[in-house]
Amino acid sequence: MLKGLVVLMVLLCGSMTARADAGADCTHPQDPDRGIRGCTEYIRQNPSNKTKLAAAYYNRGAAYRAKGDNDRAIADYSKAIEINPKYALAYYNRGNAYRDKGDNDRAIQDFDEAIRLNPKLAEAFYLRGFALRRLGQQARAAADFAKAGQLNPNLRPPKE
Repeated sequence: MLKGLVVLMVLLCGSMTARADAGADCTHPQDPDRGIRGCTEYIRQNPSNKTKLAAAYYNRGAAYRAKGDNDRAIADYSKAIEINPKYALAYYNRGNAYRDKGDNDRAIQDFDEAIRLNPKLAEAFYLRGFALRRLGQQARAAADFAKAGQLNPNLRPPKE
């Protein structure tokens, strides 16, 4: 009986450790593969906690983007936005992935929404400026670079 109780305790502790490890792995940006595995497991384990679920999709999207898989990144950022439509960073990073793919129109739409949700997100102005510049909208791009620099002096307008 005691031996059975010890085995049960070990199994229970092991499953709690696995759950904690999935969450820790999901927030491990240095190793995208570990992040993807951890987030996938975390999503499977926590389907009802909407806040944590949106964050897990966001983190997994970041891991896919770090690996250069922009299509999967976009899918995960989109899922995070579906769960939490006010997730400014998910719009911003989905915009980055679209920009990386050369889809500047969609990138600008996402940067617009990120800025609407968080008008102090300097990086969204900055990268929207690059997307606008690619579309030949130099004046709007210059305005975005200037606004980004006002919000974050480390973001200087790029040299022409």
